[in-house]
Amino acid sequence: MKKLWIVISVLALVIAGFLYSKTSNTQEMVDPKGEVGVVEKPYDKYSFERLVEREDKPSVIELGEEIAKTPEYSSYVFYYTSEGRRISGQLNLPNLSRLMGVVVMARGYVEKDGYTTGTGTRNAAAVYAKNGYITIAPDFSGYGQSDPEDSNALGARLVKPVEMLDLIASLSSLPQVDLTRVYLWGHSNGGQIILSVAEVLGQRLKANGTSGQGRILGATLWAPVSKPFPYNILFYTDEADDQGKWLRSEIAKFEADYDVYKYSIDRHLDWIQIPLVVHQGTVDDAVPVEWSRELETRLKEQGKSYKYYEYPGADHNMRLQPTAAQSGGQATWNTVVGRDVEWFNSVATQD
Repeated sequence: MKKLWIVISVLALVIAGFLYSKTSNTQEMVDPKGEVGVVEKPYDKYSFERLVEREDKPSVIELGEEIAKTPEYSSYVFYYTSEGRRISGQLNLPNLSRLMGVVVMARGYVEKDGYTTGTGTRNAAAVYAKNGYITIAPDFSGYGQSDPEDSNALGARLVKPVEMLDLIASLSSLPQVDLTRVYLWGHSNGGQIILSVAEVLGQRLKANGTSGQGRILGATLWAPVSKPFPYNILFYTDEADDQGKWLRSEIAKFEADYDVYKYSIDRHLDWIQIPLVVHQGTVDDAVPVEWSRELETRLKEQGKSYKYYEYPGADHNMRLQPTAAQSGGQATWNTVVGRDVEWFNSVATQD
């Protein structure tokens, strides 16, 4: 029920912003020749085709306060800029003379109440850092010490891949980063963001011979949201008192103004050019195992390079539920993160 209320509240904001943009931003325009055109809607620029054409905007990554220090690594708050917003996040810097690479991380959905920098990525990032990898995870706009997010929830949702693209473009400002050894990581909705980034960069590589983003060696996805809008919202509507009648009507209004296919990750999987690793628990109540199985099937059909791991009895956070084992939840999580480290290392040596 908690997930349903999150979905309803987000969708309500999306629709409200959509209705406003429809009345105030979509206007006819007459050019000097007397021809009538339509002014671009505010979020047309976030379609996949437009993101491929977009020139990412690097900024200087600034290190702020040290928030943790261990024998293996130090953690800092960092800041960068995207779409005119100052965004904070957590950066782990290993205390090693030879660094293995950098992992750019995207967390899943987190409620703002009680959120702190590093939530959703902190534990996995610590393991990667102990193994010699710099980790960098943005809070995203509206979280941590970042500037406020777009007041329209649709804009706040669609801008996240852009914030990741601009962060990757900014890595060159860190002298410790080897731009030939960049990896991506995403969990849950963060997995959807990373898939979006992989698709955009892959299509740029096809079109231009370069992604413009250094050398990204691969991406690892933990229980990624691989279904497109609006299905990933409609999936939960059977919990509503009206069986989703209101939600379906509001989504129909939204689709009348925007072509949702232009924002759908499942229509651009063929653009991906980097190897992927997908981890999925079988009792995940947030991302059904069938979603990742279907993703695997489609990656296989398209001849993509990938590894797929399924964990019987594991939940959304890759930990075993009591019904599957009285102990071993941490052992399962350790297996997942350990496989990532082994994969990072193997991809680098294969290069």
